[in-house]
Amino acid sequence: MTILTINPVPYIIIAIIVIIIIIIVSLFNNKNKETAYTTFKNNIKELGYEITEVNNEPYHLIIKNDQVTFLAKLIEIPQYAEIQVNNNITWEIKYGAGNTPGKPQPYSKYLKDISSFVKLQPENNEIKLVIASPAPKKITKWINECEIIFVTPYTDVYSTRIISYKDYRIFKNPFNIKNEDEE
Repeated sequence: MTILTINPVPYIIIAIIVIIIIIIVSLFNNKNKETAYTTFKNNIKELGYEITEVNNEPYHLIIKNDQVTFLAKLIEIPQYAEIQVNNNITWEIKYGAGNTPGKPQPYSKYLKDISSFVKLQPENNEIKLVIASPAPKKITKWINECEIIFVTPYTDVYSTRIISYKDYRIFKNPFNIKNEDEE
């Protein structure tokens, strides 16, 4: 009876290389996320807002100036994902199609911790704001069983606004006041 012996050294070397590649990729992704968040905070501060980070609340940031206070919840979504608001407590993230127009998103997951934020009652001059990162391909809201609308930063989604971390329109004009020059 002959026993074949396999030299484990090449497999160990391959495993070490794979682990090193995974570590490098995760460090690169974390650096990009931190850079995007830093850029977001700097741009908001340039618009005259003060940002306070909050722990143990249904939201993550308080962004305020003299006129308005935003209670902001940050959500991480996959790249090229879509946000679909089914009802006040069921928000769905659809992803997996990449940057292919017209291709349906094959995967989905639900935002489990959104209901406590949506149920939060804002006070006067407070706006609840969900900030998605990276930028979603589209944001939709079901109106009824057969009607969907596309969500803008000014669309009321159960007393909440939804934006991409790259969209600063709501900070420039929080109450969507039309100027005579815009018409």
